[in-house]
Amino acid sequence: MRREQQPAGEEAETTSYTFHFQISNKGGRQACSVAVQAPNILDATTCFRQNWPVIESMARDGLATRSSKDTTINLALSDEVRASFASKCDGSRN
Repeated sequence: MRREQQPAGEEAETTSYTFHFQISNKGGRQACSVAVQAPNILDATTCFRQNWPVIESMARDGLATRSSKDTTINLALSDEVRASFASKCDGSRN
């Protein structure tokens, strides 16, 4: 079977991969998920693992500041963190 060469760099097509995890919160467990944009599952997994400390911190902060009726936490990376996230992901492919 022949495989065509995938576009490199910014030309690469990305897909959203969702990772589900749990965080303990006030004696219970809170289900969470995060979506990672990446060209393939290996790159998405690598980025998720390398950036776990940032993801966990943002999720915990979101749990601490949300109201008891709100069950959704929206995480948004700052431009600086996003650039760091992208550079870690790009570096993992080399």
